[in-house]
Amino acid sequence: MVEATVRIVAPEDKRKELLDVLGSLKGPTEATKGCQGCHVLSDVSHESIVLYVVRWNDRSAMEEHFRSERFRRLLPYIEMSLEPPQVEVNSLSRIGGLSIILEALGISPT
Repeated sequence: MVEATVRIVAPEDKRKELLDVLGSLKGPTEATKGCQGCHVLSDVSHESIVLYVVRWNDRSAMEEHFRSERFRRLLPYIEMSLEPPQVEVNSLSRIGGLSIILEALGISPT
């Protein structure tokens, strides 16, 4: 699995517009073959910071998304970021949930 995160610091007058664009991308992106989830997040302590996080089955599905017209709608907002935008692409080898927390705490799941 591959996870891509784009961090944008939105100008105050463009924040709502950016969130609207990302919100309009979320559903169609999640419906795309190979997408495991798409999230739009805002930092509670610095609301100008917006994260776009998408998980893909593999790198080729992610790259196809980056080439899509849908993703290209986001490019002007990435370019207008008040700070250099941060883009991270991570390969995930172990995915888990509560079981990982319980394991770390030494608690046996029931």
